[in-house]
Amino acid sequence: MNTKLRYSIWALALCTVLSSCNKNSCPVKTYEPQQVVKAYHYTYFRPEKQNSADRFAIYLDYSGSMKTAFKDANTAAFYQLFINSLKISSVDFYEVNNFSIDKIENLDKSQLYKKIKDAAKFRGDNAPLNTAVKDIVNRRLAAVFITDGELWENGERDDPWAREEFERWLKDGNSIEFFITDHPDAGKQKHVFYICFVPKNTDNTVAADFKFYLQNSVEAKNYAYTHFAFTANAVDITKDYSVTTGGANENAGVDETAFVNGDSFEYVPIMNKWKDLYKYIGQSYDQNGNPVPGGAPLLSRLTVDLSRMEFYNVKGLDIKVNNITTDFNKFVRVAEIRANKPTIVTDENGEPLLDENRLPIVLCPGDYEGYDQNGKLIADTVFKPTQTAKAIPDLFTFDDKHFAEKFASTRKGEVCIKLNSAFSETGLSSTDFNMLRIDLVLKDVEVNSTNVNLDKFIWQGKQVAQNRSMYNSILGALNAANPNGKIIYTYYLYTLPY
Repeated sequence: MNTKLRYSIWALALCTVLSSCNKNSCPVKTYEPQQVVKAYHYTYFRPEKQNSADRFAIYLDYSGSMKTAFKDANTAAFYQLFINSLKISSVDFYEVNNFSIDKIENLDKSQLYKKIKDAAKFRGDNAPLNTAVKDIVNRRLAAVFITDGELWENGERDDPWAREEFERWLKDGNSIEFFITDHPDAGKQKHVFYICFVPKNTDNTVAADFKFYLQNSVEAKNYAYTHFAFTANAVDITKDYSVTTGGANENAGVDETAFVNGDSFEYVPIMNKWKDLYKYIGQSYDQNGNPVPGGAPLLSRLTVDLSRMEFYNVKGLDIKVNNITTDFNKFVRVAEIRANKPTIVTDENGEPLLDENRLPIVLCPGDYEGYDQNGKLIADTVFKPTQTAKAIPDLFTFDDKHFAEKFASTRKGEVCIKLNSAFSETGLSSTDFNMLRIDLVLKDVEVNSTNVNLDKFIWQGKQVAQNRSMYNSILGALNAANPNGKIIYTYYLYTLPY
């Protein structure tokens, strides 16, 4: 079948004798979609590197008010618990002093214990808390900042001084976890915050270790604390289906040999004709012979869990459908040109041999359209993600009702994508294969500003009645990092012509 998508198996055998290579016998490598779909996906959605938590930093606020905080037995004991929970032998320690941040490298646990005992170091009102937070975010550190949150610069600041840095951190897909203790200070209720900056895709974090320690340590049960996690990226996906067919309906005719099960996507090659999809899936019947409202799902059995996003209210999901055939074909073309470089004769030193016209002697010209007869690259081999995708809004529908069945009570819902009964073939090719992309996106997301836990970030100030600097920093960052419309999963459907 003629198709603009250049999908085939290996076309020619490798040359066994270099001198026998010619236009008809030179090796030519072509790609099928399953071979390149992962690389294509990551041109739009960068693969996430696994961060290492083997090394991290502790920043400690040495302002005078922290000296008062650590005089409180619960606060001091909680610090000891934090140090006990550390599974690494040494850390980089930063003293956030009056007007500077001083680094001390490779401190062990015994030295860390002593850090709150040196009362002489805790002095003055000023400490560059904002500089410490900016330093952590700019350097993308896995770090814990221990502070009471009171920033002084010629007076008490109650503006959202950490908002921009918190916003940048959350927008990048990272999370911030707070462990909070309370203590009295001159008859006022104050807090000490353990602000844990947790890079994305980090499984074994200091915050996770500390949380586990607090939940399982006998001594920890004697101390009061509060724990919160802020993230705009905590979406957990589980798949209750075969790794060779995905969550596709059995009547879709999935090519099991070509199915690709990725981490944040899957490639589903559907071999049945569109008219059969609508006959056997879109107009399906239950066991009693009754029509199924809206038909059976084409794609299902994928569960989205948003329970860790407690400071966002998410009403549901939606889908965005695009025909990406042209764009995907460009990517395949670039990959094939790169894979089919010319074979040039070289001397014993690896230098190209030249003919009488001072041009390289080419035995295999490589991709015949990508290189000229002299082996010079003439095609553009830099793929740039484009906006050539064609939206097809009436092809599929997302079953909101099915997703909402358990989501309201558990914050977990099953994805169910059906064929649209009002389907129009507009946007699909009638002569060539179609590569479709279905993006699952978060819908109608709002910050849960009524969450009473946010009150922990407000305290009685010294120069202001209520210091809301940390509260407004968190709330502002959550609003700015709102993941409304965020793509959380992608299906690539390879289908026959309509």
